[in-house]
Amino acid sequence: MPRHILNETHIHPAIQSFIADHHRDVVEEVQATLTQHRVVVVGMRQNPVCKAVRKRLSDANIQHHYLEYGSYFSEWRKRNAL
Repeated sequence: MPRHILNETHIHPAIQSFIADHHRDVVEEVQATLTQHRVVVVGMRQNPVCKAVRKRLSDANIQHHYLEYGSYFSEWRKRNAL
């Protein structure tokens, strides 16, 4: 699914590298995980939807890998990179 993003020509050159490298480690971790696991859930603490999805996958005997980045109150900037 392509993501609609702002064209680089509309981003000031002084901040292009900041945007490109913004929590790159998180993006690369998710990308690497996707190559190793068929089903990946990316979520956060305190989110009942993430918990319910993981439970349903487990109940259906579907192996999955869970990556957790913060909560409603923390590490939200990391999730923005995704």
